[in-house]
Amino acid sequence: MGFLIVATFVALSFNQAEAAGSCDFKEGIKELSVIQALPQTNDGLEKIKNELSIRKKLIGQTIDCAINETLSVQSGLKTVNTNYPELDDIKSRFVSKLNEIIGYYQMQKNTVNDLGIEGSKIFSANLKSWRASNFIPMAELGENFIIFSKNQDILQTTQNRADQINLTLKTLDLADNQKISGVLNDARKNIRLANDDNNQTRDILKRMSWPNNASDLTISSLKYLKNAYQNFFDIWKETEGILKPAATK
Repeated sequence: MGFLIVATFVALSFNQAEAAGSCDFKEGIKELSVIQALPQTNDGLEKIKNELSIRKKLIGQTIDCAINETLSVQSGLKTVNTNYPELDDIKSRFVSKLNEIIGYYQMQKNTVNDLGIEGSKIFSANLKSWRASNFIPMAELGENFIIFSKNQDILQTTQNRADQINLTLKTLDLADNQKISGVLNDARKNIRLANDDNNQTRDILKRMSWPNNASDLTISSLKYLKNAYQNFFDIWKETEGILKPAATK
């Protein structure tokens, strides 16, 4: 039983390597283990009262930790610089949803004092389950949103680069070169595929769908952009090969 209690609190906490203050459960867990190990005496009520007091302290500490965790995710979202109105709307919805999660934790904390031993066990299990179904999805979606927001500038820069190359090729009368135009079309295709993956990710974020494949789509989109830049390099090499001999004549 003691192990299960410890596991519940540890599972509710976030990254222990970064945990501090309200998220350091070691002392409370140690106290709980000590009180549970005491032999049953005639004054069993005192032992129950002490155990319940420690449980309540751990639950309160766990909720404080969960609130700080949520605030940390929310803070990261708020700092995202979104240059697109649609992204501002999505960010606002995420921030609002996280406010609701914080409100839920605060409301739950107000009920801790009324718990008994069995009630504290049920409360901890329910809190763990609620976190898994509510906070974890929002945290993952928030992380995906931050990455997605940064990728919009990369997509736009890649498209601008393709447009510049196309204009330069026309200026150099190389736009009709079969090999060069073929590679440029490959670049356009890679950009289109990158945008397709990007749009799917946007739909996931707008719908707040979870679980999802947003991470895979992001990796795929960046891979296509990498391929597009390889196409740009190949165009430059081919163009250089054509222009250098002409310049030496």
